[in-house]
Amino acid sequence: MREKITVLIADDNQEFSMTLATYLKNQEDMVVVGRAKDGNEAVLKVKEVQFDLIIMDIMMPELDGFSACREIRKMSDTPIIMLSA
Repeated sequence: MREKITVLIADDNQEFSMTLATYLKNQEDMVVVGRAKDGNEAVLKVKEVQFDLIIMDIMMPELDGFSACREIRKMSDTPIIMLSA
């Protein structure tokens, strides 16, 4: 059995974040192991746990997605998918 892809979702829209987490939960090869409500929280979670993939909103309070990506890139080479509405 193949290991599942671990995913961090970083988005300040909690409704969208939950919808995306539910969708990914139904994928047999993916598991959401973390959610962050802003860029600062995403950076902290990356320090705590290694993820295979990060799905990040561009516009978030505290630290936007671009700034969070710059900080995460200093610590990890985890792929990041940026979302924009």
